[in-house]
Amino acid sequence: MLIDSLKFSREQQTTRGTLPVEGMARLRNSLYSEAAAVPRGDDAGQGDLAGSGSLNYEVSGGTDSRDRPVLRLKVSGTIGLQCQRCLQLLAYDLALDSTLRLVPAARLEAEMSDDPDEPDCVAASAEFDVAALIEDEILLALPAYPRHEAGKCGGAPATEFASGAGRSKVTAFSALEQLSGLKQKSI
Repeated sequence: MLIDSLKFSREQQTTRGTLPVEGMARLRNSLYSEAAAVPRGDDAGQGDLAGSGSLNYEVSGGTDSRDRPVLRLKVSGTIGLQCQRCLQLLAYDLALDSTLRLVPAARLEAEMSDDPDEPDCVAASAEFDVAALIEDEILLALPAYPRHEAGKCGGAPATEFASGAGRSKVTAFSALEQLSGLKQKSI
């Protein structure tokens, strides 16, 4: 969906709808994949979240407190990510609410600010791609290492991972000690 971003902002227009997740190629690379999952056998019906479904969005134009053009973006829905602890499906509730300031493309770099109170800047355009903006904002909002809440993993309990239960503790020093013992026996 293309809009004239400055006109959209100036006229305080609003658009809302749903976007299919399968149409977001870059986001699909971050989603849960049945092929990459550790087989468990009890995931029946959970694959629905993997790369299908849709996300609700609302984009509103307006101005900020200093009368500069902005777009307000809200996105909500549930996407399937892969838990980095158990490698199973994690239903991630997405709830984005961001404000982006529109600036001419030539001034974009000069207008960017490190001030956390200032909205991020995007280049204004007569053919502004709203779907691409939504996908960008979703990608920026995803957790770097998605995980189930403690104790809620589908595989081994989280406490087992934290305590190291079920695996032998091998450190550099214990390996060195074993090698040292082998050398002494051969002398």
